[in-house]
Amino acid sequence: MTQVGFIAAGQADVIRAERIFGALARLRPARAFAPVGRAMALLNAGRAPEAVQALQQARPGMQAGEDADTLAAFLALALQLDGRSSESRRTLHFLLETAAPGADNDGLRLARRMLGEPSSPSTALAQP
Repeated sequence: MTQVGFIAAGQADVIRAERIFGALARLRPARAFAPVGRAMALLNAGRAPEAVQALQQARPGMQAGEDADTLAAFLALALQLDGRSSESRRTLHFLLETAAPGADNDGLRLARRMLGEPSSPSTALAQP
């Protein structure tokens, strides 16, 4: 069902994506894929302000960890696409500064790439 939702999101089919991800959110409310999928549909439809709002509303219900990191990274992406570059960078820096030492997950890797940093902490240590 998640894959079908992301297909709808990729096609900017906000209505279908909302239905699919709404159902998934009820089944797994603590997971990031539902709010991220909704936001991706909105972003692909050119509705960045709504994507930002949707991700901001989902943040308080998200437990710290990989899903929260993913949600924060996608919020930064949505902020960037909404023309809010400073907020996007602050969100990314905060995400990386508050991550557990040595933590590495999809959200943290996306944040590092968006900031032009090495994709993992171990890569950063290996560079001169």
